[in-house]
Amino acid sequence: MMFWQRLPLRQGVQVASRRCGLHIDNKLPHYCRHISSIDEGFLNRDQIEYLPDGITRQPDFFEEGITFIKDLDPIHITSKNEHEKLILFPNQKSISQSVHDITEAISTFDNMCLTIISKGCANIHEGNDGEGPEVRAWHASAVGWAELLLHASKWNQPCGDKGISAAPMLAVAAVAPVVAQGGIHYLHRIDGLLSNSSFADRSGSLVDMARYATAFRDVFVSCKDTEEYDGVANVKSSPVLSPRERWHLHALDQLLQNNHRQAMGAYLRLLEFFPGDLLGLSLALDVAYTLGDAELALRAVTNVASYWSERDTGSFGGNHSHPGHTVATSLLAIGLASSSSAKSSIAERLADTALQRDADSAGGNTVWALAHLLGGEGRSQEMVSRLATSDGVQLYERSGYLSFNTRMSGYGAISLLDTQRAGSDRSATRLYDGSFGHVLQYSGNDVQGAENGGEEVCMSELDVPRSVKDDVKGAVKGIFSGLFGSDKSESEIPSQRETKPQKRSTEAVLTWLPPSPQLITHATALLLRLTLDDAIFSSDSKWGDIKVAWESLLQNERGNSLTRVDQTPIEFMPLALVAASLFFEPQTLYKKPISTQMEMAMKGLHQMSKLMKLGQPKIQTTTTTTTNDCKNVQTDEWKEVLTCLSHAIDPTRWEMPSGVSSRTYLPPAHSTPGTELGWDFDTRQFLEYSLCHAAMKAGDYESLCVAKAVCSEGATLRSNCPEMWIRYAKIMDHLGDNVAAENARAASVSMGGGEGGSAF
Repeated sequence: MMFWQRLPLRQGVQVASRRCGLHIDNKLPHYCRHISSIDEGFLNRDQIEYLPDGITRQPDFFEEGITFIKDLDPIHITSKNEHEKLILFPNQKSISQSVHDITEAISTFDNMCLTIISKGCANIHEGNDGEGPEVRAWHASAVGWAELLLHASKWNQPCGDKGISAAPMLAVAAVAPVVAQGGIHYLHRIDGLLSNSSFADRSGSLVDMARYATAFRDVFVSCKDTEEYDGVANVKSSPVLSPRERWHLHALDQLLQNNHRQAMGAYLRLLEFFPGDLLGLSLALDVAYTLGDAELALRAVTNVASYWSERDTGSFGGNHSHPGHTVATSLLAIGLASSSSAKSSIAERLADTALQRDADSAGGNTVWALAHLLGGEGRSQEMVSRLATSDGVQLYERSGYLSFNTRMSGYGAISLLDTQRAGSDRSATRLYDGSFGHVLQYSGNDVQGAENGGEEVCMSELDVPRSVKDDVKGAVKGIFSGLFGSDKSESEIPSQRETKPQKRSTEAVLTWLPPSPQLITHATALLLRLTLDDAIFSSDSKWGDIKVAWESLLQNERGNSLTRVDQTPIEFMPLALVAASLFFEPQTLYKKPISTQMEMAMKGLHQMSKLMKLGQPKIQTTTTTTTNDCKNVQTDEWKEVLTCLSHAIDPTRWEMPSGVSSRTYLPPAHSTPGTELGWDFDTRQFLEYSLCHAAMKAGDYESLCVAKAVCSEGATLRSNCPEMWIRYAKIMDHLGDNVAAENARAASVSMGGGEGGSAF
């Protein structure tokens, strides 16, 4: 027999009045379980949701309902999908049932949501400071993540003796951001590290937990009200989860298959119905960035912008009616700054507003928005103050979730290179070593780490970071123990210190994460800029380290039924394909057809890498080939590089096979849909600078004219960037226009280029 647990109507009235400000008719049934919608001031039979005993919805920090299923009898669950039934009702039931605490679960879910949408800035945990501010931010996010995994693993387990228990949104918060940014293969890598930790003792894996949660997307429950309404029994079949949760799970299901574009469609649909869902907005921006599609990011934020503007200085008289309004403002700024076609003035105003209101919680998102905004306009000096100075670093140094602060450090290094000030190349190199180099070193994703056994061996001994406060306490306690004696004998103390846990803690694993595809892509972009700006040599050992990181990422050692066999580990992220093509043959990096624009970009960068011999040590060789012959061959190869990169920048480009005197005109090849490579600022680091370098290496008039046109566009749109004018001056020097070259250099100097010097 099914029993129904129903709440008094007054609770429903509170929900309705709080969200819509409408009056509830007293003629409604005396008890209702959940109110899903309100129409013209009254509820009808179709707007009352009856759920069986064992299913509850609890509001989270943002007053969105979170469903908890506790010990529900499986006979009341219906699903048309046979695969989902196997996941929900496996042949072998769980042996033990965990204790489920909804209050604690909601608390950890709230903190994790704040961590996700703020990239770690709004985390309630501080983290241990013994390894520096960057690692402290990683640890702070790891503490909240580990707490969520503890509850998510308890709730999301297959059917046990007492019935079904699940909380799918806990799994969404624990897994969705990881696959949104790193893909399913990166999730497998984290699972591999967690398999040797304390997390494996109480749960299977993150992938299994996510699969279990997504199985509830289309699960329904048939219910019949025990009371009659207007003489008619109310018999309905209702989804177990709310519409918001079902859209989240649909997006997660697509992400687990590396179908990021389909997941983006689900998030856009979610935001149409629930514009106040900050978790959905944050995940939508992450997916749009992974896809490299700035237009999708712009669409996501503009679809919900009016919802948030109404809760700012509009009809509410300046009172923020939503607790996450400041963070929402920073997220809107990210979407508006993602594309050069967007309103940069609006994005900058929103970013400044978010910083003025609450820089502690919105600092990470705001800096991300300003990096693309200022970089897109060439305002390199302002970009340095936001990302590379001590005051600017404080805005994002607490954004340690998924190493977000490391990525922002890379933007700071690029801004230093754009200023062209004396010593900026050395400062940018130090930033690379302290951020990306540090991650590759501790994770074993460098040449030395590969020789020592790779990622799992090098990271097996990494523990929770030290706390300076605890170290001081221990030192003071040791001093006083030596002066006044200790209650414990000396023989007991060494034995306690020697006692170590056999497995790493979940907290330690999530603190020291392996580099994600996004992080390695950012590292490659910065390394390429350092090389093209002559800050490091093409034979620098850093190139060998980053190649090892790409090789480790591309390995698919852990098979799983969710892993797409028709995709490579980085195929879901176009900009990662572009970056990896510097080291590997482009054909080996993808299995599905790609656009002509993508193919040209990968082909051009791969050929350029061969000509520059990136990561290869300089070896003195003797050859019988004359110097002129070698020069002619390299000139033709550099022309081919420039042609490919030109097509990547402008897919509508026509070609003249034999130069300007050619009588043949080749139209552009047909390009397949989805030609976005990345957001403007990130794509420019690979294509624009490489094209200008190839043109100067080729040296012919046609190639230099192409580079001149590209630089002219940059000088028009980013006229405040000293590096832009220096590059333009070099092109004009090769063309023989000394007057224009000197004017360009003067423009660079007037904007601060060449200023400064060594302090000693």
